[in-house]
Amino acid sequence: MDKHLRQKNFISRYKRLLAASAVLAALAAAVFLVFGWEGQYLLLSNDRTGEILFCAPAGDGVEFSVSYTHSVNKSPVTEYYQILDSRIYLTALRYKTFGAGMPTEPEEAQTLRYEKDDMIIEGFARPMPYLCYSIGRIAGHALHWREQAIPLDTLDAPGQPVLFSVINYPRLLRLFHIYPDTGQLRPA
Repeated sequence: MDKHLRQKNFISRYKRLLAASAVLAALAAAVFLVFGWEGQYLLLSNDRTGEILFCAPAGDGVEFSVSYTHSVNKSPVTEYYQILDSRIYLTALRYKTFGAGMPTEPEEAQTLRYEKDDMIIEGFARPMPYLCYSIGRIAGHALHWREQAIPLDTLDAPGQPVLFSVINYPRLLRLFHIYPDTGQLRPA
């Protein structure tokens, strides 16, 4: 009888240890999913208020552009960017005519080419530590993201500053639309 009781106690302890191990493994997996599995995102926010206007997954090598009408010469301009190592780099510039702020010739390691009526300067590879656009009333700023044109004035009011940045953020929180500025749950 003594042997049977010891065996029963051993099985009971074994079951409790197994259950505790399963609970600890589930907790570790949950912590990893929430805090450890980061993804890189392109984030557009109001530079004054911090309100998030746009957030989308953006791994290394992802490209996007911003187009607008130049305020002085009233011609279209498109600035091309690429995300690398959690930073935004200016890679190319397309414009029709020279004007205030538009380069007149390429710098070293850059090339200037003509395509139809456009001038295109490529080879910038310039990191943009602070990329901010003030939404123009006439400029028609638009983010070109994954085959989609998103007018910036649909994200916030004209005159508001839109800051572009890259963040590393847990994918699971983004999946549930929990954003980094306040941690609040918001609709997509």
